[in-house]
Amino acid sequence: MPPTEIDRQRSLYRFLTKSARKGEAADAGAALARLELLDTSELNGVADGMQQRLSEMYPDAPDLRALLAGSATADQLAALQTYDWVTAGLYAFGLPPTKTRSGTAESSAHRALKEWAAANGEALGAPAGSAGTTERWFPSGDESDAAFIGESDALIVEVRPRGAEPHELRQALFALVKMRAVLEAEQSLDGQSGTVRATLVVEDAPSGEVEQLARRLGVGLFVR
Repeated sequence: MPPTEIDRQRSLYRFLTKSARKGEAADAGAALARLELLDTSELNGVADGMQQRLSEMYPDAPDLRALLAGSATADQLAALQTYDWVTAGLYAFGLPPTKTRSGTAESSAHRALKEWAAANGEALGAPAGSAGTTERWFPSGDESDAAFIGESDALIVEVRPRGAEPHELRQALFALVKMRAVLEAEQSLDGQSGTVRATLVVEDAPSGEVEQLARRLGVGLFVR
């Protein structure tokens, strides 16, 4: 199922606010690839819709589109860097702060592994022609670490880096079951039928108990 307009707005918001917090211009080419868009006119259309949605709730919010255009002044970059994008994203787009499932701030190891997953769909058996994205939002308020959404089939991915405890792996498996069901419901509402698969990517070989649970839940395990 292709991303909806609000999906793209959320994804672009995530992308741009990461640059905003650093006070840096954004890479428009990377944004095009992440949103699976063909040209800058499509990207600008998504950006306009995103900024309009944001401004309706937060009229004082700095204009994130300046980051894509590379036209932000030093003062604008400073304003972008200090703005509370977490709160605005929560209420304007339903985006929770980026966290691991344990509730702690995301580690560099977790971030690196989910970026690897999004870039290696072929290894994970992603649907043909689908592009990987990180932080795919679901209407239930959940976010997958990575996702590959094809025309009908899809793959949802969670990752747990080296050192993850068994209970963290079990939680990830059940989180994947939930997001799989939500995406299947989305497809059903749109009159689509397709296969939604779920995979947990880990860096340590899981225990037999975790492997058995994954099999019973119909979730794939991939050891990187």
